[in-house]
Amino acid sequence: MYRIKITIFILVIVLFACIYLPLLVLLFPWRKKAGPLMLQIASKVCLVIFRVKVNHSDKNAYSILKKQKKTGVILISNHVSLLDIFLLSAVFRAVFVSKTEVKHYPVIGWIASLMGIIFLKRDSEEERHLIIRTIAEEAAGKIVAVFPQGTTSSLADPMPFRCGIFKTVELNSSIIMQPVNIHYETDKEIAWTGNQLLIENVKLVCNQKKIRAGLTMHKQVTSSDYENQTISEICKSVQNNVLNISR
Repeated sequence: MYRIKITIFILVIVLFACIYLPLLVLLFPWRKKAGPLMLQIASKVCLVIFRVKVNHSDKNAYSILKKQKKTGVILISNHVSLLDIFLLSAVFRAVFVSKTEVKHYPVIGWIASLMGIIFLKRDSEEERHLIIRTIAEEAAGKIVAVFPQGTTSSLADPMPFRCGIFKTVELNSSIIMQPVNIHYETDKEIAWTGNQLLIENVKLVCNQKKIRAGLTMHKQVTSSDYENQTISEICKSVQNNVLNISR
């Protein structure tokens, strides 16, 4: 079964790449507006291939955030598997902050760059500060998805959040942060952990007959939350909510 899914997945990715690359070049002046929609379409197809059924706590989630994204919305989410990107894209039409290595992937990296994906060199403190300032300055009109854990882990053994992204609201008080919890019934079976390669996580996902995924939205964070709390306190509170950690 997994060989069939992987074959279909690869063929679909190649097909989208062949369509999207010249289209993004053709639409170059509007590529960053078209990119999230194009990624959303591809993500929905990928969820069908992997037989993922998505349940989320607010069926009108995107329509609500769409009204708020004029001033900028940042999705704050845990990171479990490669499926997370497809989920957040399919539901929220988000753009992403990704590790800089993706930028150098053949074709996929070119498409990601054209779509407006923001790349981060994780081991560079200076780069992280620059990305935070960039997001704060360019968030208007976008829903930007960020995984503050910096890497993937299962909900059973989650990695802690890094506080950096929470500085964006200090730099731009108009930004709204929307914490989102991603959870899977087969969390342990599909979690991308340790030194797994991408293809290894794809195999784990493909080995599942069906995957039930859930998205739970938590209380939004706005500039008013910063009046009586430090960034560390806000980060900790959001982390506890998203990772379902009891205080």
